[in-house]
Amino acid sequence: MTTKEKAERLYRSVNTFFLTCTGEDGYPHTKAVVPGKYRDSINEIYFCTNTSSKFAGEIIKNPKTSVYFYSRNLIWKGCMLKGNMEIISDMKIKEKYWQKKFKNAYPEKSFTDPDFCLLKFIPVSGRFYSWYKIEDF
Repeated sequence: MTTKEKAERLYRSVNTFFLTCTGEDGYPHTKAVVPGKYRDSINEIYFCTNTSSKFAGEIIKNPKTSVYFYSRNLIWKGCMLKGNMEIISDMKIKEKYWQKKFKNAYPEKSFTDPDFCLLKFIPVSGRFYSWYKIEDF
């Protein structure tokens, strides 16, 4: 199994994700986020947040970001991806990733709410960690 395949296997099995961007002040800003409804591959990862969030504003200014995910059960297994993030405005894609559990967070109770923000992350490199072994890919 390749390192990327190991990372994808972990990606599909966990629900703890952290996104990091660089703020205007030059310091990293990290937040926990809800993973997208569909998780096919780490080649393209979707996350949901609020358009009004500071994070979304920072991405507009600087799309260079990182994503970190790990297994809560296997604390010795995690993956960090570096890449670029963009805000998705295509309503068909936003509808695809909308989840019913989001209704209470948005006044319009729909993917059409202007504060519902869908983020797409495209990695350029990764680092997989498992039981004291680091593998870059």
